[in-house]
Amino acid sequence: MENYQTEKLVDIVYGQTTERELKLDMIKPVASREVFPAIIYVHGGGWMSGDKNKVGGEWNAAFAKHGFVCININFRLSGEAIFPASLLDVKQAIRWVKLNAKTYNIDENKIGIWGHSSGGHLATLAALSADHPELSEEHQSVSEKVNAVASLAGPVNLQEMGGWHNNPNSPESKFLGGCVQEQSVRATLANPIHYINEETPPVLIVQGDNDEICPVSQSQMLHKALPNSSYLEIKGADHDFVGGVLTLDDILNLVRSFFIRNLKTGLMNKEELANHREEVEKVMNWFKENSK
Repeated sequence: MENYQTEKLVDIVYGQTTERELKLDMIKPVASREVFPAIIYVHGGGWMSGDKNKVGGEWNAAFAKHGFVCININFRLSGEAIFPASLLDVKQAIRWVKLNAKTYNIDENKIGIWGHSSGGHLATLAALSADHPELSEEHQSVSEKVNAVASLAGPVNLQEMGGWHNNPNSPESKFLGGCVQEQSVRATLANPIHYINEETPPVLIVQGDNDEICPVSQSQMLHKALPNSSYLEIKGADHDFVGGVLTLDDILNLVRSFFIRNLKTGLMNKEELANHREEVEKVMNWFKENSK
């Protein structure tokens, strides 16, 4: 695959709120006539800390040389504004990317989003709740829908995290604006599973089973609920994917491959899949017949 020379554009303003200007960094192939898919990265930090320059932003930036416009965003943290503020910011970033696609050589019909930890939660929630009336701006001029989403160790049901997550000053409680077990309405609205439908985009989920921050059951329940997901569970890996038989670089290569497949090369269409299934059935019938 071709490697592109890249350039970085920093602190582009994509929105304005009462609390702050919303800014993003863009790492993209050097200007040409070619258009590229975009990948938006949402940083982690328990919804209460973090910045687009780090906490995974460098992971996303590394994809640009493979022919992606990579966008790392800042958003309002829970100390500035509670849910759904951060989610609305992420969705505003998606709309901004689409509205400014021509300026930055972006294919507005090929947009992916991903994140780690709380960023994985926000990315998944934004993708699955796209254009939902309860969690979108009124009279928006462009859809928030994306074409693929990846979540690395991201929570889903905040009321089932358990243990210290139920404390009144836990990240989940600060995010929801009150003790998490007393915020059932907001917790439901913040659960990506609540929005799964026939238009849900492909989802990649990765988590270690020794995750000390986000219980691995969170990723398991998301995968079980989705109709079109791939799930990798790494035995022995913690929240930062230390331990187990795969390194972080291996996981990032998987994420990149997922976006290449879903935003560039494409998946099998229904006819191709049906033909493949027919060939598999012929082989199975041969084995059955010759095993008597």
